[in-house]
Amino acid sequence: MSDGPLILGLEAATGVCSVAVSRGASLLAHQRRPVRASSGELLEMVNAVLADSGVPRSALDAVAVGRGPGGFTGVRVAIGVAQGIALGLDRPAIPVSTLHILAETMAADPAADSAPPAGFCAVLDARMGEVYTAGFAFQPDHRYRTVAVGEERLQSPDSLMALPRHWWMGGSGLGAYPQAPARLGGQWVPDAIPDIAAAMALVQARFEAGALVDAKSLQPRYLRDRVARRPA
Repeated sequence: MSDGPLILGLEAATGVCSVAVSRGASLLAHQRRPVRASSGELLEMVNAVLADSGVPRSALDAVAVGRGPGGFTGVRVAIGVAQGIALGLDRPAIPVSTLHILAETMAADPAADSAPPAGFCAVLDARMGEVYTAGFAFQPDHRYRTVAVGEERLQSPDSLMALPRHWWMGGSGLGAYPQAPARLGGQWVPDAIPDIAAAMALVQARFEAGALVDAKSLQPRYLRDRVARRPA
């Protein structure tokens, strides 16, 4: 692989497991769609992508992970596997919003027959009649394609705001609540799935900027307190 930090990336917050390893412009990735993410499945994918890349696990410089929001089990599995690998190697971790990963995934493959996007609204099904959302402005010709323009939110689909001109909206929240997009305008990508491979340029930039954390401090981002917190 080319020069630069060697980084492993993991994402499993939506029931689709994606794993990638990158160094500079070189990238290898695997994706699977299990019914339920498991640590065994994710570790098997890690071993496979490292074998394909021809580098040992000990050569990794950092481990990036989609830290949610998303499905409770998938987020927990991804954080646990990333934490175990990083701690075992004494390497730092790079937590990345799953909604930002989704925006990078949408930006990686814009439709050829549409106007250039101005931004992306990532919308994931949060169950219980709610969605996780966040907005990201598009950066054409930039190393990584999107930058957050607001906070992550947990909200009712009915409270989603109409999209600005040339914005796209994508993610599982559109399929779960199809009545919501009909009044919002913009272009919809209901089958968009967060894929860590699309976000590895963002991960590399964060590594170079020193946006690293000790693996012991990795924490999931759930947004919904009544799910994340257990009764005392």
